[in-house]
Amino acid sequence: MRSQPAILVILVATRRLVMMVPEITQIQQSLDQLAQKTVELTQKVHEQYGQYLALLGPAVSQKLVQASYHLCTQVNPDSFLKLSLNQQQTLQQEVQRLGTQLQEALKAVTQPLAELTQEESVDPEHLSNLLQDMEQAILDALRQISQQANECLQEYDIVNISSMDLLFDIASKAAEQGRPITSAPHLIKALMDDQNDDSSEDSSDPVVAIFLQLSDLEFTDIEVMNERHQLRQLWQQLKTIRESFHKKQREKTVAEATAAWRASWFPAEVNE
Repeated sequence: MRSQPAILVILVATRRLVMMVPEITQIQQSLDQLAQKTVELTQKVHEQYGQYLALLGPAVSQKLVQASYHLCTQVNPDSFLKLSLNQQQTLQQEVQRLGTQLQEALKAVTQPLAELTQEESVDPEHLSNLLQDMEQAILDALRQISQQANECLQEYDIVNISSMDLLFDIASKAAEQGRPITSAPHLIKALMDDQNDDSSEDSSDPVVAIFLQLSDLEFTDIEVMNERHQLRQLWQQLKTIRESFHKKQREKTVAEATAAWRASWFPAEVNE
């Protein structure tokens, strides 16, 4: 049979536990409110990305054509002139189709976000991760189209690239370090040392190829830049919500642990 002091301790612990319940409930209400704000923000982000990509797609297509034009008329005009009229037209049409293909790929980027807008509650961390994946998908789409465009131009002997992967690795490292890749937008100019190349051509000649860059597009297109600015503001809102959400989650965990400690507390019996 428990002693009176032990029963008193249990009653005090139970009272403290009851006092903790409203605090935990209040924290959960704050978490629910933040999740609802994230739902509303998801809708705004989805709309903004739709507007952004609707402008980005055509802008990239235009830059792709301009970069191809520069390669065919300024960098390697002799190679382009060797093509028949039919080959020249076919090359131009293939470049245009790649631009259309890119626009379709960019539209598909927002599909996961569209699905998230149907949810009644959204974790801000989940939305943040999804947006990071979308940004990477945009960069991947630009790289894929750049590679396909270079392969197309190489098929018509406009460019000669021994290793596409090496070329893009050079471009990516240069972009990460903030170094200018070339004076012409969306074109990479790099020296590639191919030890397996037995041709008589001078290996010290730089390779010039297409490398579509998001930063160049946003810098040169005022409308795309404005839409990007709107996205950055939404990202900042998400960052604020996410930080508050993490803080409240921590508070709830601490409160629950405190309640669990008090609920399970019972003084140990000391044998005299």
